Amino acid sequence: MIGRALRALTVYSPLHAIDRVVRAVALYCGGAVLAALMTVILIDVVGRYVFNSPLYGSLDLAVVLLVLIVSCAIGYGGRTGAHVTADMVTTLVGPKFEWISGVCVKVLAAGVTAIWSWRLFVTGETAARLGESTQLLNIPFSPVYKALSIGVGLYAAVLVIEAVVLAVKREVPVLLDESRAMGNPQ
Repeated sequence: MIGRALRALTVYSPLHAIDRVVRAVALYCGGAVLAALMTVILIDVVGRYVFNSPLYGSLDLAVVLLVLIVSCAIGYGGRTGAHVTADMVTTLVGPKFEWISGVCVKVLAAGVTAIWSWRLFVTGETAARLGESTQLLNIPFSPVYKALSIGVGLYAAVLVIEAVVLAVKREVPVLLDESRAMGNPQ
């Protein structure tokens, strides 16, 4: 009894820890960046239509802020099941094949995502060396690439932890986000 409880605690502990991290990054960091984007858009629209003077560089700011929002939300989207999946084969094969293929797909996706994160970081280093920046405001691309690298790396960590939990427990509980919890009283 105690061994089973200890095994459940050790398997699900990393999952709960990553849940706390991705939720905090998405809701607090992503929310702050989203508020900044809304402010930029509001100032640009009011300036354009009321004062006939749009915000200089608003497109540069909007693009950079949108990339930062994606980097903040990608791990949370993965944990809540918001990413697109296709379950065409699972209806034709048994649950054992579904479990094995699920673990293999998560491990493969974690590897590809980790490589993607690493390449984004390298691209950020290259952008810094070459001085790449936006056209109007000269916002450097290097920190944007590195922030995106961190967000994608966080998603790779989510996939690794989900693969381990799926391999051991044969299921991965999906993190319920607030929008789904509101519609489903439990």
